[in-house]
Amino acid sequence: MTPLWDTKWFLWERWSRRLRSAVLWQGLAGIITFFFVWQVARWLGWMVIIPSPIELAGGIPEEISRTGYWQNWVDSSRRVFAGFAVAAVAGIVIGVVMGMSKGLRATIFPLFEVMRPIPPLAWLPLAILFWPSSELTMIFLTFIGAFFPILLNVLAGIDKVDPRYRLAALSLGSSHGAMFRRVLIPGALPSLFTGLAIAIGITWEVVIAAEMASGTNGLGYMTWDSYMTHSMIGIVLGMLSIGIAGMASSWIMRVVGQVATPWQR
Repeated sequence: MTPLWDTKWFLWERWSRRLRSAVLWQGLAGIITFFFVWQVARWLGWMVIIPSPIELAGGIPEEISRTGYWQNWVDSSRRVFAGFAVAAVAGIVIGVVMGMSKGLRATIFPLFEVMRPIPPLAWLPLAILFWPSSELTMIFLTFIGAFFPILLNVLAGIDKVDPRYRLAALSLGSSHGAMFRRVLIPGALPSLFTGLAIAIGITWEVVIAAEMASGTNGLGYMTWDSYMTHSMIGIVLGMLSIGIAGMASSWIMRVVGQVATPWQR
C-alpha cells in the first residue's frame, strides 16, 4: 500500500473508532446537558439577561445577516493563521538551533525567559506605534502569543531525546545534518505538535482581544459591537463562535500530529 493509502486508511479507522467510542457520546451528552440546564435556568427565571438556547437559535439568522458573520470568521481566521504560521516557523527554527547548541541556548534563552511572561496585549501600545496598520498589529500580537509555547515545546522535545541515540548516531558516522533529520526531529515531533495545539488556542484568545481593542471587523469586534448595541444574542453567538474556532483549530493540530507521528499510534 502507498503512504497516501495508509494515511486514508488510518483516518478512516480513526473516525470509525471515534464514532464507536464511549468518550465521544459522553462528551455529546455533556454538551446537551449543559444547554438543557441553561434552558431550564432561563425558564425558572435564574438567567434573566442571558437569552435561552431556544431564543438564541431563533435570533441567530438575523444576527448573522446583521453582523456579516461569515466574513468576520474569515477575517479572524486569516489573522490567526498568519500570525501562527510565522510563529511556527520562527519557533521551530530558533528552538532547533538552540537545542543543538548549548552555548547559543545559554546566551539567548534568558532573554526569552524575560520576554515570555509579558502578556501579548501588553505589546499592543508598542505594536500600534511600530506597525503601520491595525491588521499588522493584530497579526503581530497573535505571533507573540503563539511563539513562546512553540519554542518551549521544541526545546522540551529535543531535551527528551535520549542522549544515547545521539551518541549512537555519531559513533556510526552520522553527520550533524543526518542526526538532525533522523534523530532530533522525530524525537521532538510529539512535543512540537503539543505546543502547536496549545499555541493556536492562545492565538484565538489574543486575536479576539486585539480585535476588541483596535479592530474594525472579526469575531472579537463583532462581539464587542454587539455589546455596544445591546444585542445579547450577538454577544453569546460571538462567544460560542470563538470557543468553536479555538476547539476546531486545536483539534486539527492534534490530528495532523497523529498523522505525522505514526509510531505513536
